[in-house]
Amino acid sequence: MRPIRLIFGAVLLVILSLQGLALPVFEPRTDQRDTTLINQFLGLFETQEGADIPEAQRSKRKQVDELLKALSQRDGKLQFNGVATASVQVEPRSDANYQGVGSFDIFAFTSFGPHTILFFDLEAVGGDGPDQLIPNRSVLNADAGSSQSAEGIDHLVVLEAWAEFRALKDILTVNLGKIDVTNYFDNNLHANDETSQFLSGAFVNSTALPAPPNSPGIRLRSSFLNRFYLQVGLNRLDNSGNDLMRHHFKIAETGFMLFPGSKWEANFRIYGYEHPAAGNSQGFGFSADELIAGTFTIFGRYAKNESKLAEWYGVERAWSAGIGFKQLVLNREFNVGLAYGDTKLTGDDQHERLAELYISNQFNQWVYLSPHLQWLETAGPQQDEHLLLGLRINFSY
Repeated sequence: MRPIRLIFGAVLLVILSLQGLALPVFEPRTDQRDTTLINQFLGLFETQEGADIPEAQRSKRKQVDELLKALSQRDGKLQFNGVATASVQVEPRSDANYQGVGSFDIFAFTSFGPHTILFFDLEAVGGDGPDQLIPNRSVLNADAGSSQSAEGIDHLVVLEAWAEFRALKDILTVNLGKIDVTNYFDNNLHANDETSQFLSGAFVNSTALPAPPNSPGIRLRSSFLNRFYLQVGLNRLDNSGNDLMRHHFKIAETGFMLFPGSKWEANFRIYGYEHPAAGNSQGFGFSADELIAGTFTIFGRYAKNESKLAEWYGVERAWSAGIGFKQLVLNREFNVGLAYGDTKLTGDDQHERLAELYISNQFNQWVYLSPHLQWLETAGPQQDEHLLLGLRINFSY
């Protein structure tokens, strides 16, 4: 039954994506009726100048990087930008429970000269996604996690707030403040953003990486010849701001790039970390991605924890790999991603397996729509299978 269900789901995704690409553009009628709403709707599908914005500029994380690069020419001016997403996921069955998630981020930033940047990320999220119904470690929607209070009041959360300092012609970079350590470590060019790439958390960061939540910390990076780098990070285990000089999650990473800026760019990274909550037990991992002829991509991750850290965190090791395709179709960006991951939980023969296929279609320079197909096999003696269909819409503003 598993292959039949997967084939059926894949065919359904292709049909949905082709419908998005083949939407006809109708000429509005010229009679006396008010066609404002019709014109506004049809305007979503009009290709305008600049519509082929590359994925790196609409991805939540890559968009931040692109924005920060342009700040040196806008000293002292507070700028705003952001990303909003909405998704729905369902496990098809007679008593299907549709899970919706909506989120938006407001990026506020300014610069004080060419070497100093101040950045804030304000986020609000509604919905906890299917992970509240299907216990797992792989995370079926990494964008979920409601910021609503117990009283039902929506809260705007300061997700990040940090200053960046650069010196020695950008050879040395320092980030200081409330930071997200996964923004800098365990990166992957093609599987690192839940708002524009894979929904599954296992394809955003390794499920074996015990990174703390966003908290006070520091990141130092040194780069050489625009190809090699070395960076280290320290993060508090919580966001309390108490006793900042103790109880740090420590991580270090080095990497290099081949053929930068070409259609064959390749990135390789290796990192190690230490967690104080597990008696300073350690782990390591690596990440790689390769662009092929500017159109195809391959990528992969692996991470492993020492026995004491694995016992505390619940994950011994994890790996994932995938392929991608990106092309302009009818002057609109068209992306396909397929990935598979295996997470070895602590215990005997406790493997959790996850696969995801997504097809992303561009409507205009702001709006992207992507259907998703996910397959999950949970760990344990029964190894229950779950097949989920999803649909996500992404706005960049």
